[in-house]
Amino acid sequence: MNEAPRVAHILEATVGGTARHLTEIGCELAGLGIPQEAILSRRAEESFAGRAERLARAGVRITWVPMTREIAPGADLRALWQLIRCLRRSRPEIVHTHSSKAGILGRAAAVLAGVPVLIHSPHAFPFQMRVGRARRALYVALERAAARKTRCLVAVSHAERDLALSIGGYPEKRTVVIENGVDPEGGASPQEGEALRKELGIAPETPVVLFVGRLVEQKAPDVLVRAAARVLGAHPEALFLLAGAGPHFDAMQRQVALWLTQGPPGANPERIRLLGHRQDVERCYAAAQLFVLPSRWEGLPYSPLEAMRAGLPVVASDLPPLREMVIHRQTGLLVPPDDPEALAAALSSLLSNPEWAHAQGRAGRARVCERFSLRRQVEQLALVYRTLAR
Repeated sequence: MNEAPRVAHILEATVGGTARHLTEIGCELAGLGIPQEAILSRRAEESFAGRAERLARAGVRITWVPMTREIAPGADLRALWQLIRCLRRSRPEIVHTHSSKAGILGRAAAVLAGVPVLIHSPHAFPFQMRVGRARRALYVALERAAARKTRCLVAVSHAERDLALSIGGYPEKRTVVIENGVDPEGGASPQEGEALRKELGIAPETPVVLFVGRLVEQKAPDVLVRAAARVLGAHPEALFLLAGAGPHFDAMQRQVALWLTQGPPGANPERIRLLGHRQDVERCYAAAQLFVLPSRWEGLPYSPLEAMRAGLPVVASDLPPLREMVIHRQTGLLVPPDDPEALAAALSSLLSNPEWAHAQGRAGRARVCERFSLRRQVEQLALVYRTLAR
C-alpha cells in the first residue's frame, strides 16, 4: 500500500474548535504529502467558508454533503447514502471522522463502503453535554456500537481517552492521545495588540480580561458575566472583552445589562463588551492581560493554548482536559465550573498581583512551546495514518 495513504475526513460540526482542528491538521498533512478529502456539512456557517478555502488551497479536495446536528432519521439516512456514494467514488484507505454526528454517520458509511481503516476523533463526546438520562444512554449505546468498527480512537486529551475507555467498546490498545497544538511562532505582536486597544478606545493602563469562544451553553458565558460583575465591584478599572458569536448573541447582550444591574456597586455595563465574531482574534490576545474560559465541558480547546502562546495567564474551569494544559498556580488558575464567585476570586487575585500574573503568563508560553506545538501534533497523526494503512 502507498506509503502516504489516502485519507477522507468527515465533519458535520463546521464551527468552533473542531473546524479549526480539521483546518490546521488538513493543511499541515497536505504539506507532508498525504492526499486528503474533506467531506463537510452544507450547514457550514459563513465563518467556515475561509477555512474550506484554505483547505482547498493546500490541496485538500472539498466535498459537500448535507448533514444535520440533531438526530433526524430521514435527513440522516439521506446523508448516510450520500456519504457512502462519496467514499465508493474516492476509495480512501482511511476514513477519519470528527465529532459526534459525523462520527456515527461517517463510520457507518465507511463500513458499508468497504473502507479498510476507520479512525475517530470525538472532540468531546455528546454524552458529556447536559442531556437527559435517556438521551445520554442513547449516545453511549451508539458510541459503543461504532467503537467495535473503529481501528483507532484519536483523543485530543488523556481525559477524553479515559472517558472513552470508561464506557466500554474501546480496547486501550486501539486508542491514542494526540494533543492539539499551535504554531509557537504564530500570533500577533505587542504592537498589533496596542493598535487594537487604540481602535477600541482602551486606555494603556486598563487591564483587559479576554474570553474567546462561542456564546453557547458549553462555554458558560453566563457564568463569566456574573463573575465579571463581582470583579468590577472590586476592580472598576478592569475591562472584559468577549470575542465570539453564537445563536444567543442578542440575548446575551440583554443579559449583560440585567446581570450587572443585579451586581455589586461599581459594576459598570460599559466595562463588559461583546465584540462578536472576530477575524483578528490573535490581536485580541495581544491586547489582553488575562484570559478566562469558564467552560462546563471540553475536549482540548485551542483558545487556552493561543492565550498561553501570547503570554497570558489562564483562568479556566477545573475540568480534566483543562488540567492537562493549565498547571494551577503556575500557568494560571483552575476553579470549579458553574461557580461565579470562585471565578471572580481567581480573576481578582491576578488583577491584584500583576507581577504574579506576568510570571504565570511567561510559564504558560514556555509550556506551549515545549508540549503543544502544531508540528508535533501533525507528525504524530501522520505516523498513525501510515502505521494503520500498512
